[in-house]
Amino acid sequence: RQSNEVPLNFKMLIEELDKRNIKYSIICKKVSTGINAMIRNEKKKRVSLKEIKLGVEYYFNLYSQMKQIASSKVIIIDGYNIVVSVLKHKKNTKIIQLWHALGAIKKFGYQSIGYEDGINKKIAIALCMHKNYDYVISGSKEMNLFFAHAFDVPIEKVKDIGTPSADYLLKENKSMVKKLFDKYPQLKKKTNILYSPTFRSDGTDNIEEVISAIDTEKYNLIITFHPKNNNYINKTNVICINREEFLTYDVLRVMDYVITDYSALTMDACLLNKKLLLYVYDYEKYEKENGLNIDLFKELKNCVYKNILSIKDIIKIIDNNQYDITSYNAFRKKYISQLDGNSTQKMMKLIEEALW
Repeated sequence: RQSNEVPLNFKMLIEELDKRNIKYSIICKKVSTGINAMIRNEKKKRVSLKEIKLGVEYYFNLYSQMKQIASSKVIIIDGYNIVVSVLKHKKNTKIIQLWHALGAIKKFGYQSIGYEDGINKKIAIALCMHKNYDYVISGSKEMNLFFAHAFDVPIEKVKDIGTPSADYLLKENKSMVKKLFDKYPQLKKKTNILYSPTFRSDGTDNIEEVISAIDTEKYNLIITFHPKNNNYINKTNVICINREEFLTYDVLRVMDYVITDYSALTMDACLLNKKLLLYVYDYEKYEKENGLNIDLFKELKNCVYKNILSIKDIIKIIDNNQYDITSYNAFRKKYISQLDGNSTQKMMKLIEEALW
């Protein structure tokens, strides 16, 4: 329900299902952002007529989902699904929650109930949020407990096998890199710095502060936005990537430094061994309103900066080549070291065990 397009994780699973001649159906239907905002307590004053129409369309799409689910032995979802969680299913049906991120720095799901920007408890109960799962997929043993709490499942149901997207990242993709360089030839000429802030319900992203702090004569500044954020920067000294043309996963391949915050992009950057710097200018506010699973200042010592002006300190680190690689390597070892490029095959094993 996050998109009308097939996500990367599912595209990779489809390739394997085709190889094995396993029949499948796939439904992608984006739900109204207004409905999502209501469920998450996000600060949205009104729902537009367009969103009401999308909500009605999604309601009728639920009947298609019910039909497919009733005739399936295995159901795989990548977020909350009304039909999956509310209805009772056949005894031998297996349901897999293939969450769309390898890890969770910020709290989500049941973890976030009680936080100002968290899930609305009454709606979570009414919609049986994240019920009926047989397996939940995480990216590391260190994340298992967080995922168990977020989905309200026993930790034994959490399988730290990683997502197919992790395999995509770990596999070299020369053709995509060439496509990026053809589109943005300047990426071959300077050190590349990616700034990719997470979605915030108050709309802040401190883009202007980042642009002002970076000498774009010396560095390429590349910006990507969260899928829920439709912003676009139209400035000659900034490369704002169109996500319909390039996946952030592919943009990461040609980056030297990644500046983000509480985003799951941190795990993706680590997987590609990109130097990571966290610009958490609203740390206390975010921790209070959203909640965090990881003490970033403890886990990524000297790589985390928490006031608005600290973007200048981040750039000094890059300018002077003083990156704390020791702290970074410890973080990588803890959270992504077990990912080996075989997550898709491990997923297929779970699927085939459920089928046969």
